[in-house]
Amino acid sequence: MTTTQHPDHRQVPAYLPVVVVGIVVVLFGLGPPLTKLVTAPPLVGGAMRFLLSTPLLFLLLKARGGRMSFTLLRTTMWPGLAFGTNLLFVFAAVQEATVSVLSTTVATQPALLLLLAGPIFGEKLRLRQVLWTLVGVSGTAMVILSAQSEVRASALGVLWAVLALLTFSAYWVLTRIARSSTNVDPIEWMFSVNIWALIAAILPILVTGSISDFNEFGGKDWIWILLIAVFTGAMGHVLMSWAHAYVEAARSSLYLLGMHVVAVGASWPIHGETLTALQMLGGVVVLGAVAMVIRTPSESG
Repeated sequence: MTTTQHPDHRQVPAYLPVVVVGIVVVLFGLGPPLTKLVTAPPLVGGAMRFLLSTPLLFLLLKARGGRMSFTLLRTTMWPGLAFGTNLLFVFAAVQEATVSVLSTTVATQPALLLLLAGPIFGEKLRLRQVLWTLVGVSGTAMVILSAQSEVRASALGVLWAVLALLTFSAYWVLTRIARSSTNVDPIEWMFSVNIWALIAAILPILVTGSISDFNEFGGKDWIWILLIAVFTGAMGHVLMSWAHAYVEAARSSLYLLGMHVVAVGASWPIHGETLTALQMLGGVVVLGAVAMVIRTPSESG
């Protein structure tokens, strides 16, 4: 198990970044089951998620004595817009395709980052890592597609799903670049990112004149969105932002495949969605592939 180390970052125990990513996997995995509990229109739910997480991150920033700068705002503009736009493509995709199609498409991100890791980050990949990544992606597809639900998608739905994959990958790559080359505080980074993500999420509502849809947000929606904003939105992304400084992009992306296993497992007690034998087998495959890549030494350049 190896972590990367930029000269500006302090030394940490080798296991700590992987443990942090493990916590993130659980937090991210709880996001979809909690999101499914929200009854408000999807665009409103997405906007409220950023409306709550942004001030929360601001309070954390001030409590730690952090500060913002125009330089940081400029730096986070593209990753922030990619982050917020990704949410719009996700919501658009589920209108034209089942969630399983979207999830399977997005789950191919580790394979995509394998192609980008060398040219962008100088990450030298072992054949063993590549093979286990492909096994992990296949296991994730098994977890998602073997659920007892229909699978459907229009051509437009597939397009939105692919754009969701590309925008999230862009956010991932841009964040990794910034966090591995500078010593910016992760809370300062995520607060600034959330400002741009909020702008990207709120603009479609303003343009379409759907402000009245906010009237449909209420009751227990506040509880679920608050949990998502605090744990997935703030804590999860701040921890992942910190880990980006130490864990290679191709590896961290693969580790996060575990979130699909967590999501499926959490949907059982929360929504009563029973697990199939194939889903359990796929979960074992995913976790096994992640474990094997963790054991594979890094050859970062």
